[in-house]
Amino acid sequence: MTLTSRPRIRYARAALAGAALVALLAACTNAAVEDPGTGPTAGGGDTTALEPFVWDQDGGEVPDLPARISWANTSNAEFFLAFTAGMESAAADRDVEFLTAIADDNPEKNIQQIESFLARGVGALMYQPLDMASQKPILDQAIADGIFVPGLISYPSTLQIAASQYDIGFTQGKAAADWAVENLGGVAEVHYFNLDTVGPQLVLRHDGVLDGLATGGDGITVVSDLGAGITTEDGFEIMTTVLQAHPGIDIVLGGDSPVVGAYKAIEQSGMDMSQMYLSGVDGDKQALALIKEGGAYKASIAFPWQLMGYGIGQFSADWLEGKEVPRIMVAAPTLVNSPEIVEEFLAANSDPSSVFKDRAKFEQYLPLLGQVSYATRDTVWSTEYVPE
Repeated sequence: MTLTSRPRIRYARAALAGAALVALLAACTNAAVEDPGTGPTAGGGDTTALEPFVWDQDGGEVPDLPARISWANTSNAEFFLAFTAGMESAAADRDVEFLTAIADDNPEKNIQQIESFLARGVGALMYQPLDMASQKPILDQAIADGIFVPGLISYPSTLQIAASQYDIGFTQGKAAADWAVENLGGVAEVHYFNLDTVGPQLVLRHDGVLDGLATGGDGITVVSDLGAGITTEDGFEIMTTVLQAHPGIDIVLGGDSPVVGAYKAIEQSGMDMSQMYLSGVDGDKQALALIKEGGAYKASIAFPWQLMGYGIGQFSADWLEGKEVPRIMVAAPTLVNSPEIVEEFLAANSDPSSVFKDRAKFEQYLPLLGQVSYATRDTVWSTEYVPE
């Protein structure tokens, strides 16, 4: 199927409607929107119990859509590029065309790229939330046209990649507290790079980190808690300033990129790092390389981004064949804190095809829940799903 001028106009109008709604929806983009058969919680998340995904089910209807899948990437961050590599590999394995573009965190550019994909004609559109108010109308239209729309911790979506941000933070904070109790007698000063301004769900991660640290007792004190971007340069600059005010820092936590930058700043300062603990979130290559060295960078709460992208690519192809696909892919946090675990984690990501074929192994990293297909395409997410 090739999109005619009429669908092109419809998608353009949807985007314009989204732009007009930005001011109206900005205050409520994280409010729960009732979805038939779901039950939003007071915090805006849905905790509906879903059955485990049953693989290889015939959905009963094959869509008349192009054998072409797309990924509207927002950033050239390392983990998003790994996701791209996985999705592209799956598309090649299934003989479907793959389109992608990077919006450089520019909402207008993101909408233009999504419009371009839809105008060309796609059977699947994977997206990352950037400006939900402007994205929503055009995504709603894509879903109404039967296109498979996976979203990364976002809605509207057919399949939602879900994660408990609180659990991610708690896992990171508790691992640091356990180390402080064992190695520093439970007395430590902590700096945390928070991402509170990125979105409300990352405030929950912040809460989880603080609660996890609290398990180590009152001797563990957060002396610096600052917002940061997601680059190593951000981490380096902020940490250089933090060290001047708090030269006794023992623990540094945050996303992998800023924490890697902090590691470089501490190293450059000449401080003794032998009794320091640094850990990040995401499983970036630089962080994993430092963990393998066995120094102060102790852990990463890692996600298998390439494997995740490969799974989305495979399920996109399944949708085009009329098969059932999962409604939820849970991005379960993996505590990578030893050279051995680093090797195991890297092996799973470097060969996503083999891991995907081993369904039990795939679901160790990325549990799957629920069933949906083109025939049941009206079953969509209109609120965030929070894994139990």
